[in-house]
Amino acid sequence: MMSLVPCFISLIDAFNKPILIYVPRKAENEVNDVLKYNVLSNISLDYFESSLIKWTSLDSKPSLKSIFQLEGISVFGMLIKQTGLKIVIGFEQTILNGGDDELKTIDQIFETVRRIYVRVKCNPLLTDGDEVTAVKSLERKFDEIFISADVEL
Repeated sequence: MMSLVPCFISLIDAFNKPILIYVPRKAENEVNDVLKYNVLSNISLDYFESSLIKWTSLDSKPSLKSIFQLEGISVFGMLIKQTGLKIVIGFEQTILNGGDDELKTIDQIFETVRRIYVRVKCNPLLTDGDEVTAVKSLERKFDEIFISADVEL
């Protein structure tokens, strides 16, 4: 069990169009936080296009990047090169201590998000143009996993 719950999860396609900016239910009614997470997601796009992203890898996981820290949020990103999918996840800085176990947990969260996205995207019951249903499926799955403070991956 762990208590590391993301503040937000953003999925951004290869053309920098947001697929989903997910905010757990406990914070989704806080308009200022939702706007802040949208802005942080947009800022992260600059880092993905920058040459800096190539050398800011975490040693233990080269595809996982610590992008920036702003407004009390540590933002991490991952680029899936084959599809151009960008996964951006923010965590409150106050709950991060920087230990190896914590980095493994963050990596597990990214892997869980990636797996959920692939499962929803590869669902044979969804048509290519049915983006609304796909987004609702992603939100429902994220709610199942990240809604509580105790998350088991």
